[in-house]
Amino acid sequence: MKTVSISLGYKYRLYPSKDQKALLDHHMFISNQAYNICLNLQQEQWENNKDLAKKDRKYFKASEIDTKVKEALNQRDLPFKTVVTQQARMQADKALKDALIVKGRGFPKFKSSKGDKQSFTWNNQGFSLLNGDKNFKILRIMSQNIKLKYHRNIPTNAKICALTFSRLNGKYYVSFTISCEKIVSESPLKGFSKAIGLDMNVHNIALSDGILIPTLSKQFSEEKYSKKIVRLKRKQSRRLLVSKKKKQKLGANFKKAQRKINKIFEKSANQKKNYYHQISSELINIFDFIAVEDLNTKNMTKSAKGTIEKPGKMVSQKKGLNKSILNSSFYEFISMLSYKAMHNGKILQKVPPQYTSKTCSSCGNINPNLTLKDRIYICECGHKMHRDVNAAQNILRLGLESFGPGTGLVDLKHKAFEKAS
Repeated sequence: MKTVSISLGYKYRLYPSKDQKALLDHHMFISNQAYNICLNLQQEQWENNKDLAKKDRKYFKASEIDTKVKEALNQRDLPFKTVVTQQARMQADKALKDALIVKGRGFPKFKSSKGDKQSFTWNNQGFSLLNGDKNFKILRIMSQNIKLKYHRNIPTNAKICALTFSRLNGKYYVSFTISCEKIVSESPLKGFSKAIGLDMNVHNIALSDGILIPTLSKQFSEEKYSKKIVRLKRKQSRRLLVSKKKKQKLGANFKKAQRKINKIFEKSANQKKNYYHQISSELINIFDFIAVEDLNTKNMTKSAKGTIEKPGKMVSQKKGLNKSILNSSFYEFISMLSYKAMHNGKILQKVPPQYTSKTCSSCGNINPNLTLKDRIYICECGHKMHRDVNAAQNILRLGLESFGPGTGLVDLKHKAFEKAS
């Protein structure tokens, strides 16, 4: 066993007063402005250096950037907290580094303060948590006592690294980024006894032991496409057309309707996230080793090359499927499994998704003619199984084999892997 340091996030709902809301909104605006000023300085720096030799190039120091940001804000008579501008500068630096590392990402986008989704970051000093009534605490920051719904306790041995204040659909939140130590197994295989493979699709999450867990993607999308939201979107579309035609700004009614749409989307997304948290936590608690496909949602939702003929028209082979794939949120679910496995000393192994559904889990034969409509896998060897469960068993086999030759459901060097019943 060994001790590792892990990072966690604890998010709480804030209930600020009218004046406190104005204060938080102001610092969100300041954070955006400081971020944009930093990007402007980086653009100027690049223009000045691009024609110079490497030895002659000059780069701004962090302290120089902070000074220039303060000067720009002071010229506009905008009051600000230094900690907010420094955190914005650090975010801009990170965005630029990511843009250089990731090919094709391009220069970071400037932030807008018009949207309802805004945030700013605070460091680990200058605040305190005070006791409040019942399930509430008081967050003391910037000489303000802000009411906070304390629905779960932060570990006593944790170190608070940063705070992020955010606003979404008129609601205010604060997220505590903490670091703490946890004891995990040193060997990735030693002491593990239960393994499972997962096959994810728009209908269900299939386990290699034969259990099918519905993704409920249609249920979670019902609110998004209900009569209410369709009516609101139709109104928004008409207002946009009138605004574009008459070259007028969008009014208060447009913003009011948009808030209603955002509220429905938020409720649907929260329900799905809660459902996936329940499934992922249950899987991590039961199994020591989980194998999943290394899915690329971007490739999965590419337009189909072919078309099929229907009465009176030609339609894409994937028409209607992309929306279901995106609504299933495969990446979000795998991310939940990933960090929960790491925090609990479990293994999440990703395997290539090619031919996992078309390969027989019994004899290894590949059926190239298998289509999405075929829900039962029937092989020439006589093997017959639900196609998703068959794929999950192939994923489990590939996951175990990825640890090296000879690793399988029974590993003689370590404790045996057993499929949980």
